[in-house]
Amino acid sequence: MNKTRELTDLTACRALFALWVFAYHANLHAQFSRWLGPIGTVIDHGYLGVDGFFVLSGFILTRVDNKIPLTRQGLLHFWGKRLARLYPVHLAVIVLLGAIFIGGVAIGITPRHPYRFGTLALIENLALVQSWGGLHHWTWNYPSWSISTEWAGYLVFPFTVASLAIFFNLAVVAAMPLCFFILCVVAFVYHGLNLTFAASMLRFFPEFIAGMATVTIVPMLADEVSGVTIGLSGAALAAAFAWAGHDALTVFGLWLMIYGFAMQGDAERTAYLGRIKPLRALGIMSYSFYMSFAPAELVTAQLFRRLAIAPAHAPLPYIAVLALMTLGLGILLHVLIEKPARVALNRRLDPARAEALAEGSVPL
Repeated sequence: MNKTRELTDLTACRALFALWVFAYHANLHAQFSRWLGPIGTVIDHGYLGVDGFFVLSGFILTRVDNKIPLTRQGLLHFWGKRLARLYPVHLAVIVLLGAIFIGGVAIGITPRHPYRFGTLALIENLALVQSWGGLHHWTWNYPSWSISTEWAGYLVFPFTVASLAIFFNLAVVAAMPLCFFILCVVAFVYHGLNLTFAASMLRFFPEFIAGMATVTIVPMLADEVSGVTIGLSGAALAAAFAWAGHDALTVFGLWLMIYGFAMQGDAERTAYLGRIKPLRALGIMSYSFYMSFAPAELVTAQLFRRLAIAPAHAPLPYIAVLALMTLGLGILLHVLIEKPARVALNRRLDPARAEALAEGSVPL
């Protein structure tokens, strides 16, 4: 597999995962899923879109950065690239939320849950450790709990990928079923996988490692089997299991979806989802889109509260305003912060990646 080539089908998967999470969060206020029958039940489980990101992150990262020197320089170089990916947008959103909070207080508007903007929570968010067990509630830019969790994964990734490489195929045979078994146990104990702060690692690491192990098995049948068929079958399974309320099996469907579309790219066949230009474009900026949920939701909720309109009584206007604000802010963050910062920081850390980023590819 050409490690420098973007797999556009997987970029499009990122967009689908982000849209699923967005629909879930919009529904928390608008409560529109109750009118949609089985589709509504799938939306109710949209928090599992994050699990798709976790699996995909493990896969893409192993595909691109699987030979990290376990030296001080090698480790710092790798972690620097990951911070270049995560931190500029993360910091920008925290600054934006701080400005909204201060501006609101100045004109007499206070948040419904002011404890979310506490000093200790701010310190933990700035250090990217807010999901490591110190906090038990949403704070500041609440979607960034998953970014904090991924950062923990990135810190141990060089050692994990080195361990998998020692056993190679044997590691895959052992790791894949073990990861999904652990995930099933976690889902059983916690009655699902909607785990964010204190227990997020239990959800993240089995999925991340399963994604890492997938790199080894993708080329085995890529030329003989239709990747699109497997990918679409995985998506259908994920939807069916989400409707049935089985979180761990839904993640298995998402993994199968990623596996199939990765096979499609490995065999250098024509992209299926990736040829849908709006979907690929949203996939490229999906991180900024995802990180825009909180400020967009805060402003939209305050707007409707000031107008004395309950979102559940006007779901379509609420969703329209929230979607426009989230997308608009996501585009601004991607164009003004995410892409320029990544290109600039990677010019020293990884010039080849900086060039690819400048051309508009390599979304991870």
